[in-house]
Amino acid sequence: MKQSVNLKNLYQVIQSSRLDEAVGIRIDHITGDDAFSFYGAEIRPNRKVGAHFHESGMEIYQIVEGQGTMHIGKPDENLEVEWQDSFSVRKGDCFTIDEGMAHQLDNDTDQPMILLVGCPKSHLSFNRVLVKGHS
Repeated sequence: MKQSVNLKNLYQVIQSSRLDEAVGIRIDHITGDDAFSFYGAEIRPNRKVGAHFHESGMEIYQIVEGQGTMHIGKPDENLEVEWQDSFSVRKGDCFTIDEGMAHQLDNDTDQPMILLVGCPKSHLSFNRVLVKGHS
């Protein structure tokens, strides 16, 4: 039985992607299913992804180009976040954000940040809780 391959180019996906206004990132589906997919994303220069968390499912980030700062923290029952850690990320870095952890990725440079994000499809729709961002 012949299997088909759905080949996509990360840069072409990003170029034609929509801006997710809720979190301020250009992002689009590359491959995968409802349980887990890869997305191509771009954070524009001197912009940040809106702070949020997911009640279920982890996210995996792979920085393809650029650099910035990732902030993580734990939200309480009132959705107030105690920001616990910030760390620099750059081209080649790969890391995981566990479910329930608030996160905000800042592109604090004058160059675009390109990344791959692995997560359930629900993270881009109903399984996303917006919180007050890291200052």
